[in-house]
Amino acid sequence: MLGKNKKQEEINIFNNVPSIMDLLVPDTLQEKSDYLVLGYNKYSRTFVITVYPEQTWVSWLDDLFNIGNINISVKIEPSSNGTVINQLTKKLVQSQSEYTTYSKQGNILHLPEIEKQIGDLEDLRMLIQTNQDKLFFASIFITLNAENLQELNEKTKILESELNKKTAMIRVLTFRQLEGLKTMLPIRRNTYF
Repeated sequence: MLGKNKKQEEINIFNNVPSIMDLLVPDTLQEKSDYLVLGYNKYSRTFVITVYPEQTWVSWLDDLFNIGNINISVKIEPSSNGTVINQLTKKLVQSQSEYTTYSKQGNILHLPEIEKQIGDLEDLRMLIQTNQDKLFFASIFITLNAENLQELNEKTKILESELNKKTAMIRVLTFRQLEGLKTMLPIRRNTYF
């Protein structure tokens, strides 16, 4: 009767439940200059949008999902009104100075563009000063996934073409792919900035 003398060990049923990080971490991880190898037949490349269109609308990135196996992450942070007003004022003074310089030189090629920029800056500064508008910092990260490097390169060309149609530009996170992957994870941390 050895079994009666020894206490039976209690088995905790929650010991083998995977954590959220266990579910998110890939099988293998190999960082190359502009892509990641995440296991057998799993390649990934992360981009950040660097130039945004002048106007955006709800679902302006929906066409990108036709590429297939793509993830888009949008990080939005509010800005300080005082800081924004100071920066807009500096940019406004700089634009007015450029306008004056071009006018005195007789160079009328850039004057309409600078006039529009001055008007936009004045309008935006007035809206923020009167609390009618607020400025936010937005970062959009895009990750393409593919089964081989050739497919990843083809999807990259399609992505660049689609965003060029929308007058947006992307940049590959060269030598920062791992940071881009961490930024894409749903853990409320922006590791890129």
